[in-house]
Amino acid sequence: MASMASAAAGSAAGPGDSARAPDQALFPPGFSVSEIKNKQRRHFMFVRWKQQQRKDKLANKKKRKKEREALGDKAPPKPVPKTIENQRVYDETTVDPNDEEVAFDESTDEFAPYFNRQTVPKILITTSDRPRGRTVRFCEQLSTIIPNSHVYYRRGLALKRIIPQCISRDFTDLIVINEDRKIPNGLVLSHLPDGPTAHFRMSSVRLRKEIKRKGKAPTEHQPEVILNNFTTRLGHSVGRMFASLFPHDPQFIGRQVATFHNQRDYIFFRFHRYIFRSEKKVGIQELGPRFTLKLRSLQKGTFDSKFGEYEWIHKHREMDTSRRKFHL
Repeated sequence: MASMASAAAGSAAGPGDSARAPDQALFPPGFSVSEIKNKQRRHFMFVRWKQQQRKDKLANKKKRKKEREALGDKAPPKPVPKTIENQRVYDETTVDPNDEEVAFDESTDEFAPYFNRQTVPKILITTSDRPRGRTVRFCEQLSTIIPNSHVYYRRGLALKRIIPQCISRDFTDLIVINEDRKIPNGLVLSHLPDGPTAHFRMSSVRLRKEIKRKGKAPTEHQPEVILNNFTTRLGHSVGRMFASLFPHDPQFIGRQVATFHNQRDYIFFRFHRYIFRSEKKVGIQELGPRFTLKLRSLQKGTFDSKFGEYEWIHKHREMDTSRRKFHL
């Protein structure tokens, strides 16, 4: 059996490979692994080709580093790598911080009373009908993050009946967590009493017990809020919706931060506690939960699935024609 295995290995390697080391293999410019018919030989040559690619890349990197050290201050600046973010297609609705028209619109929109400190956030968190255990635990953990939030279960009530009750009890926002097959998969955020209403697709939900190296449970201190990379008019509206969920004045003694980070139209939520290890170093600890949101629609007014007027709807076939086109 050993002789047969060695013979098979010798036939797979080829007669001329014994006299040539792997690092001395030469691959012509038109070399294609897919043209090799033998499966073992094709895998063997692919591994060697990848090794050669890594060696060439490392050699070029060392060569450029030596050249930069030799030139010193005269060395040219490092080239900026091309990414989907910095190759983004320009959006006409990108907000200029000094735009007076945008400042006027934001001073008169539905969130102006909050940013003018005329209202205090009061949030109602509810679920779809008959929620399962994972959705219930997620709502409970979400209520520990958002101050002055209350969890109530619908018990078969329609949203059209819940919204007037929320308005009469001075709730400023309504959050509805939807689920599918016992997994939270959607979030509806409605600003009261006049809207707007945003519908998000939810994914990658992780509860506290599922996060590795997590910190202790959050305290009751009001957290700081970070809204990152919401650059368009639509992104500003969504960011202002998230900001209006939290009180105006964070309690810095709690050292807790809620982050909404927008990247390629996906909104990543994280909740951390930070600590200053020195004057220059800061350590962070994730507290959980975490989740990812994708905006599906933005509707004027409160929730109305039949007769509601939509400001923006995500249309997959029309809007996702380019990977470098983003809307938030």
